[in-house]
Amino acid sequence: MSLHIVHFIGPINHHTACTIRNLCLQALQSGASEIELHMSTEGGNMTSGFALYYFLKSLPLPLATHNVGSIESVGVVIFLAGQRRFACPGTRFLVHPLHWGFGNLVAADHSRVSEWRDCLDFDAERYACVFDEATDGAPVKVDIRPNLFGGARIFDASQALTAGMVHQVVQARLPEAGPTSHWWNA
Repeated sequence: MSLHIVHFIGPINHHTACTIRNLCLQALQSGASEIELHMSTEGGNMTSGFALYYFLKSLPLPLATHNVGSIESVGVVIFLAGQRRFACPGTRFLVHPLHWGFGNLVAADHSRVSEWRDCLDFDAERYACVFDEATDGAPVKVDIRPNLFGGARIFDASQALTAGMVHQVVQARLPEAGPTSHWWNA
């Protein structure tokens, strides 16, 4: 058994999602039998976040995710890809209304604005479905839809445990011995 730990701290964007994907693929090619993703992220781009979620779900080996700081916004979706999910004591999760940045755009017509609204609504429902599926059977059923369309909600580690977001609140520990490889984003 060869454990490979991917360490990620940073925002979610095209570049970082590709980096995490590539690190996982390198771990697979290096003989990983299990991957842990130790992560802390302020979230970021929804498109990149969902692509990374579906990639992580496609991995042909066990994936564990570990909150080592803060998991926010689309980072929650990525975190929920883990079959086993952990949070360090004192960490938090943030679910809040989704938003888009428009870059250099200075004008849009009604049709484009309507399209963006529909995409935001679609992503919010997709986010909620991922959350519902991952937390099915939790001690306390949480509907996050109001948090995706209204006020934000912070879950501390123990609240995340009760809501089924994590399976255990435990300090992350690196193995003392054995075949472990570490990968990190630069």
